Amino acid sequence: MEAAVLLITCCFYMKLEEKNTAIFSVFEDFVPHDPAAPERELLRALLMSAIYDLKKKGRISKMATQFFLNPEEDHIFSFQSICNMLEIDPKRILIVVGLQDADNLLKAKKRG
Repeated sequence: MEAAVLLITCCFYMKLEEKNTAIFSVFEDFVPHDPAAPERELLRALLMSAIYDLKKKGRISKMATQFFLNPEEDHIFSFQSICNMLEIDPKRILIVVGLQDADNLLKAKKRG
């Protein structure tokens, strides 16, 4: 295992001419391990579930609407917090799901 790490490290410091080897081509598409990937997948799943719940009728749709329109950022699974952790714009999500009017948002930006 240590040899593989050393080999990968060396590849980053090699000159371009030296990278045209079989060893480098094996590790060319190496993607470093992201320890937070499972948590981000969970947050994406929560967001997608809420979007699907908006299409349903009754109490579930009402609860999904409240989830999206809640401005609270303190709770780890709030809409605003999820957007911050996933680095996505919550206003764009609200426009896409139909809970915010894009025209009003553009007018507000022009005034401000």
